[in-house]
Amino acid sequence: MAIEERGIGEIAASWIALHRLAEESPEREALFWAFCSAHELVIEDPEKGWAMIEEIRRLDGSDLILSNLAAGPLEDLLVAHGEQLIERIEAACGRDQQLKRLLGATWQNDMADALWARIKAIAAPSW
Repeated sequence: MAIEERGIGEIAASWIALHRLAEESPEREALFWAFCSAHELVIEDPEKGWAMIEEIRRLDGSDLILSNLAAGPLEDLLVAHGEQLIERIEAACGRDQQLKRLLGATWQNDMADALWARIKAIAAPSW
């Protein structure tokens, strides 16, 4: 099923379910589409990618999910579109401790140094 045929909520819920399964679980393979869809969203459509990240956070704020979100979709979104989104993220961090914590678990990857400095300035300490 194409990404357009699945809603952000379905992708987010399935992405969470995937990350809650054991690596060798046969059910995990059946949900791998959610991993691919999440990656495609954050790369191809930053607005929908951001909405999906927000939905994942709304559905499950556990350390397991947040750590996978930080090192996966959020980091990929920041690498691909961080310059476009940084002001929105900075503004949101003023009132969102969970987002600050999430940013603290991302890595620089291929982000420009100037963008990374702005992220580190608003992020909570790494955990």
